[in-house]
Amino acid sequence: MYSKTKAICLILIIFLTVVFTIGCNKAPEITESKEKNNVSESYFPLTLTDQIGREVTIETQPERIISLSPANTEILYALGLEDKIVGVTDYCDYPEAVTTKEKIGGYEDPNIEKIISLKPDLIFSTGIYLKPVEELEKLGVPSVAIEPGDIDEMLDSIELIGKATGRYEEARAMVGDLRERIKKIEDMVADIPSDNRPKVLYELWHTPIFVAGPGTYVDDIIQRAGGENIAKDSGKEYPEYSQEMIVAKNPDIIVFSYHGTDGGETVESIMKRPGWDSINAVKNKRVYYIDENLVQRATPRLIDGLEEFVKIIHPDLFKD
Repeated sequence: MYSKTKAICLILIIFLTVVFTIGCNKAPEITESKEKNNVSESYFPLTLTDQIGREVTIETQPERIISLSPANTEILYALGLEDKIVGVTDYCDYPEAVTTKEKIGGYEDPNIEKIISLKPDLIFSTGIYLKPVEELEKLGVPSVAIEPGDIDEMLDSIELIGKATGRYEEARAMVGDLRERIKKIEDMVADIPSDNRPKVLYELWHTPIFVAGPGTYVDDIIQRAGGENIAKDSGKEYPEYSQEMIVAKNPDIIVFSYHGTDGGETVESIMKRPGWDSINAVKNKRVYYIDENLVQRATPRLIDGLEEFVKIIHPDLFKD
């Protein structure tokens, strides 16, 4: 009886050992949900769908990355991938450390020979680079196009870049933090009735006057911050408005920024424009400057811009 019990125990031990060993040596699998890109971790080779609908396969974890837009570059730095960036555009300027990276040209004229010479194994592009990207893909260099249209898609782009580079967990944590900041603001303004939401004009150039319309990051920010964009019904992303149109729209708040320059305009000069003294924003001295990169560049700094806008639109919420 003792020998039989001992034998059974021995068989059980061997069985559990085999099961445990198989479990430990099992290759990791990618877990997918209903959305194709929603994997639990980034394993390579990895196939993703980028933000212009292209299917891209990345064979190995990238070690030499080229960014073809300032927004992509900024996200790569935010994810701690600066050491893997080997080339950026002439317009990539944030963070400051990026100025030491190799330059591959501008938006419309990337230097293909220069890009090839840098031997990238992954390129982050945008929709405007489709033709040069196709040339590079023929040479075996995959490209992921990042093309967000609003804040939610910007958050998606962070996760997409994280997946493509093997930094998915870091990207997901970053997005979680950003969503918490967004929710805090949306909760602050949620109970403000629509007729109490100030009318906002965002001016991005002055001669002629161009403003932010529907389908822009600024429009998304104004709405989330508890305001009403006076150009929301313009039908264009960046419509041209006459002085008379703006006077007729009578914005309660005017916010401006001019592509990294002062544009020769200041808060004071805008308030002194002929015929504008009847505009509520001018009468109540509610004209403000904001850094364009906080509201026009699709990076985590859009949430900084959102926080700035809610302070501008609803300063009463911050009295305490």
